[in-house]
Amino acid sequence: MTHDTHHTAAQGSPVRDGAAGQLERLLQEFVETVPEVTHALLLSRDALALVSSGTATRDWVDKWAATLGGLASLAENVPGPLGGAAPLKLVLVEREDALILVSIAGSSGSGVFPNRPGASAGTVDTVLAVIASPSANAGTVGFEMGRLIDAFAPYMLTAVRTD
Repeated sequence: MTHDTHHTAAQGSPVRDGAAGQLERLLQEFVETVPEVTHALLLSRDALALVSSGTATRDWVDKWAATLGGLASLAENVPGPLGGAAPLKLVLVEREDALILVSIAGSSGSGVFPNRPGASAGTVDTVLAVIASPSANAGTVGFEMGRLIDAFAPYMLTAVRTD
């Protein structure tokens, strides 16, 4: 990838230019404006970190992506009341130290993430993961995640939410 990078003064994390950079800025803005949210991550459906809000080490982000990608996959395959699988809307994990929320974020053209290996048919299916303090209002965070996913629409080939 030939994107130029520069460092943000506030967080010291690289901010990319282009579509991936715009998604990174949306994630950073989300963390800065939604009460008690501490981190946001856009990952591929197969659990590779794509874009992070920039508030954690790359090693932690990669581990988080691997774990939460697996969680998203498991949640989609849990049989529903009628026995079948259904698209994932939102998963909430409540821990003593955090709330973790996971949602499908749509399919992006692989041009947004050109170095992402394994993109099938030129698309990358994505998952949005958010971590918040344990006292965060899960309903508010989930609602704001939906708004963030709507803001991703210009970068996605397949929108998740419709009017």
